[in-house]
Amino acid sequence: MKMNNPSSVYSFHPMVDHKTLFKTEFSFHTDSHTFPFEPILPYAKQSMQKDEVAIMMNKKKLELESVLQNLNQEILEKQQMVNALKEALTEVSRNYQSASLSLLSVGLAHEIRNPLTTIKGFIQLLKPDLQSAGKQELADVALEEINRANGLLTEFLSVLKPTPAGKKKLEINSLMKNMRDLFSSEAILKGVDLSVELAEEELFIMAEENTVKQVLVNLLKNALEAVEGSGRTDGSVKIIAGRKADYALIRVIDNGIGIDEWCIEKIFTPFFTTKAEGTGIGLAISKQLIENHGGEMSVVSEFSSTTFTISLPTLL
Repeated sequence: MKMNNPSSVYSFHPMVDHKTLFKTEFSFHTDSHTFPFEPILPYAKQSMQKDEVAIMMNKKKLELESVLQNLNQEILEKQQMVNALKEALTEVSRNYQSASLSLLSVGLAHEIRNPLTTIKGFIQLLKPDLQSAGKQELADVALEEINRANGLLTEFLSVLKPTPAGKKKLEINSLMKNMRDLFSSEAILKGVDLSVELAEEELFIMAEENTVKQVLVNLLKNALEAVEGSGRTDGSVKIIAGRKADYALIRVIDNGIGIDEWCIEKIFTPFFTTKAEGTGIGLAISKQLIENHGGEMSVVSEFSSTTFTISLPTLL
């Protein structure tokens, strides 16, 4: 159907959009050109395509969220695995240090004991001649010192093996009082305030008494030396006893020069020392002794404050 507008040179024709199959209302044309109007009805197919795209995008979004959740879970598992490996490496390193100390101790004992035995034998052979010359006391002193050295070696070796037969029930507060009495005179001479804070309840441990005392003596001597070396006029050393869960805690705290982070990491390593005349085995031995009793020893240090903590299983 053709419609002519009498007031215009344009004419209008119905047209069909073959892409959408919907009819346009009109087109207008001149002698040389034809111009279709846009359809006024919505494109149903295009609307359907938009819905399908939205559904597909939503589906992809859900898939990506699922993948992201799985990745986060995998990352968490990997982090847990890394932490477990770090703990295992730390434990291996600790065991290696203990094993190294054991082997070194055995080697040192043999290397020192062999010449001592030889010297002791010669002195015993010379003893009759020294008696006839009126010098028997020299032989006695020499033999006594050799026996003492052998005793020290035996004690050094005994550090690295448990001694269950020598363990007995010990009361923590009694140990604290013994340490106070033992070091009170030395603390006064060094101008250090030594104080003891007893546990609020009776705490008992099963341990070898001399071993635990040896560890505490070592810690207190180190603490007094640290305070003395700081040059402080208000130096103090505290011994604090307490309880945490099923463990008895003993803390030795000093306000000396402190320990830097690098030294803290190596402080329990055999033969590591910052002292000019130190041997570097005192703390390594002490830590091993405590671990032989099922306990732990740790240290933290800040500026002008160092705390060594011993934890030992309590008796129920």
